[in-house]
Amino acid sequence: MLPIALLLALLSLLGGMLSWRAKRQGGAAFKPERTRSTEQFVADLGILAALLFALVILMQGSAALILDECLR
Repeated sequence: MLPIALLLALLSLLGGMLSWRAKRQGGAAFKPERTRSTEQFVADLGILAALLFALVILMQGSAALILDECLR
């Protein structure tokens, strides 16, 4: 379970890196109906969501380390 959790946490952090890169570039594609602050907000939300998901995945994987031995 732990290797799968680590792989999924890395994938989540990769998504956060893409959001961070989009924030630094000022958005992926600027359209007139969107403001810069909207694109910055969405990028920030993507970064925070990726960090939260990675933390939850790692916590679940670490719980499997402890509880896995009890089930055998």
